[in-house]
Amino acid sequence: MNTLIDHGIPALKHSFGFLPFNKPKGMTSRDLANRVQRRLRRETENRALKVGHTGTLDPLAQGLVVLAVGAATRLTPWMLRPTKRYLAMFRLGAYSESGDLEEPVIELPDPCIPTRDQIEQSLKQFHGWIDQTPPTHSAIWVGGERAHERIRRGEAIEMPTRRVWIGSIELVRYEYPMIELDVVCGSGTYLRSLGIDLGIACGTVAVMTDLSRTAAGNFDLESAIDCVPPNDPPPMDGKSTRYGLTPMMNLGRKAVLMNDSLSLVDGSQVNETQVNETQTAASPWLIDYLVPPMMALGHMAQLRLDAVDAQRVRNGLFVEGDADPPLHTQVPPPDPITIDRPDASPIPAEILTVDPRGELVAIMRRKRNQWAPFRVFAPTTATSGV
Repeated sequence: MNTLIDHGIPALKHSFGFLPFNKPKGMTSRDLANRVQRRLRRETENRALKVGHTGTLDPLAQGLVVLAVGAATRLTPWMLRPTKRYLAMFRLGAYSESGDLEEPVIELPDPCIPTRDQIEQSLKQFHGWIDQTPPTHSAIWVGGERAHERIRRGEAIEMPTRRVWIGSIELVRYEYPMIELDVVCGSGTYLRSLGIDLGIACGTVAVMTDLSRTAAGNFDLESAIDCVPPNDPPPMDGKSTRYGLTPMMNLGRKAVLMNDSLSLVDGSQVNETQVNETQTAASPWLIDYLVPPMMALGHMAQLRLDAVDAQRVRNGLFVEGDADPPLHTQVPPPDPITIDRPDASPIPAEILTVDPRGELVAIMRRKRNQWAPFRVFAPTTATSGV
């Protein structure tokens, strides 16, 4: 019988953390999450274990998809906040209904051929907060339904504009008609629309031919698992759920985090070598590659609690204290337009709290000059199938 390796790290033993994957083309993010969920449920012998993605990636795209495992699925809203990075390829002088290769590509008979200087000048208008119209072939909800579902029924719909953040956009390569862009942006940005708008700004049209997500928050593609779990047959009657699982070899892990080191709340450093030493490089089990939640939330301010206050928070009580600033600032700044609107929702002041062992206690929100528990996590000494 296959046995799991125990590293002695609570977040790893109890299936609470994140798994970065290099999603192949042709697979949806949900399909990847389902495949990993089936695998981990058998590895851990926990049929209630949940796995979800922390930001979808179109089936025609490839690259980084960070999966949340166990109680980490409750952290998805906070994992959506950091910026993401993409390499996108576009073909100028051609377009399609979907903005990518999902629909037939139509070429202009006599397109304008912009110079490299014209493209670089046009790119300057796509920085900071901008208005963007998502493509009609998208999962945006319009009138209670997905836009792509209504379009495929032949309905004419008007897509609402949305505010998106472009941190940087650089021209990597230009060999007409192909253009490659390196883009850092916030969640909700459609790279297809960005390419279409750039084409219009250059006096032509554009269609996206390739897209790869290379980073998301503190994860990058170099830290991703390269292979998708196989579809193993169910175990034989009377056997452990781990019986018959195909060992996953050569998972492709080179590093855990983008940063060379990560400061924990107690002031200690966890560098790449130390992190890798807590994992078995040749382990064939996905559960051994979980990244603990605290190592994925460096964009949030952190407040260290003693044992008494940690228990108070887990019991739903308020605490006081000054939080340490975030370890990195890979989060878009507030939008000056939407934040000043009369109907704008106030942005809550939020931090995360950790106990003396460095485990996540709760996401906290400011209330009556104190920190109030908003989303609480049980200590990992008690296994949960959340």
